[in-house]
Amino acid sequence: MSAAQPAIFSTLGILSVSQEISGLALSIMNSAEAELVAEESICLLAVASARTVEAIAPEEADLASSLMIAPFLYRDYLIGAAMVESGDHGRGEEGVRIGERLERKIAFYAAHLRAGELPTGSVLKNAMLLWMGRISPPRMPSGPEDRLDEIEATAKVSCHLKLIAAHLKQSRL
Repeated sequence: MSAAQPAIFSTLGILSVSQEISGLALSIMNSAEAELVAEESICLLAVASARTVEAIAPEEADLASSLMIAPFLYRDYLIGAAMVESGDHGRGEEGVRIGERLERKIAFYAAHLRAGELPTGSVLKNAMLLWMGRISPPRMPSGPEDRLDEIEATAKVSCHLKLIAAHLKQSRL
């Protein structure tokens, strides 16, 4: 198996699951800000994925580091596509502002998901509650835990992390 396969596999999962949980969250919170939900989701998934790699395959430090920058590379791709499509090459400043927000979000989740520890059980549940709290508009009629349970986001992220762990273990055989 190619050394690139775990990186591609994990990145596809980060993008897929972050889009899925973002869509689910937006479906139950009409007044939520879509860009905020998307940024928080991809940053949470990137950090949780990197922590999974660190725990399962500590020798794969480069892979873990590359997963932490996935949100920034995705931002570059989206901004670049917008620049090419519109011919407006002044959008680079927008990319810098987004990058600053992503840095803060990555740091937040990195502080709550400890390096080298597998984000499972209550650790993952607590991170998901923080995520739901950060993406929720003020004065929601239900609490973050109720909304999180309603969209089953923790189970989806847990499945993603289990898939990454299994793929890493399989690639090492």
